[in-house]
Amino acid sequence: MNEQTVRALNAINRTFYSTNAREFDQARSAPWPGWERLLRQIEQLRASPLRVLDVGCGNGRFGAFLAQRLPAHEIHYCGIDSSPALISRARERDLAFAGAEFRELDFVEAGGELPRGPFSLIALFGILHHVPGETRRRELLRELGERLAPAGILALTTWQFEAFARFRNRLLPWPDYNRNAADPIDTAQLEPGDHLLPWGDEGIAHRYCHFTSEGDTRERLENLGFEIADCYAADGREGNLNRYFICRFSNRQVEPKEGEMLG
Repeated sequence: MNEQTVRALNAINRTFYSTNAREFDQARSAPWPGWERLLRQIEQLRASPLRVLDVGCGNGRFGAFLAQRLPAHEIHYCGIDSSPALISRARERDLAFAGAEFRELDFVEAGGELPRGPFSLIALFGILHHVPGETRRRELLRELGERLAPAGILALTTWQFEAFARFRNRLLPWPDYNRNAADPIDTAQLEPGDHLLPWGDEGIAHRYCHFTSEGDTRERLENLGFEIADCYAADGREGNLNRYFICRFSNRQVEPKEGEMLG
């Protein structure tokens, strides 16, 4: 996938979250059920303080979940997201952490500007399917792995929307989108699994989403040097809308310095 297509697909999602931030925030306030199982892995870290990077933090609800469920932990939390409106909403939560900050950052196009680490926990929830191009997805995962503390964990989800008829039946064909698009997508640059999903009952707003199967995700992670400590399905009506991967990283080349946690 070329750079022009990456930016065009990313622009679709930037526009969506700018235009629909209020509605999205209202519809995405509750914690995900799958986070409960993650707590077991966090407890095993025995990290003090617990240094957390929440990539694509949105309105900060994972940070709020940690504050509620781990009140006795010293937590240093950094949330990043490309939506100014959602970052603003996250800051309003006033998380009761010893150190908490939120940054507006487009990590799809930023290129090397992610906070340095090391982090005990990196969260990547509901985000990987919004990253255009296999090369970009692999690079993001590699960069996050290198920002983990030696015993730290990366917790990520892949949205299994393609496995459900209620989502498959609503996919917008790319030619239909291009017919009225100000910036049409070069369909020859798209990769298998690239889709447009409508939002809301009227289906006027759309998001770019990439579907990745459990097997392909597992292979990608292992090829990058991640060890999968836990894998499970959770969330949604039937408890299987997301596939969780809890990983450790062994393919590190340069250990980040302790003083560069939020640098």
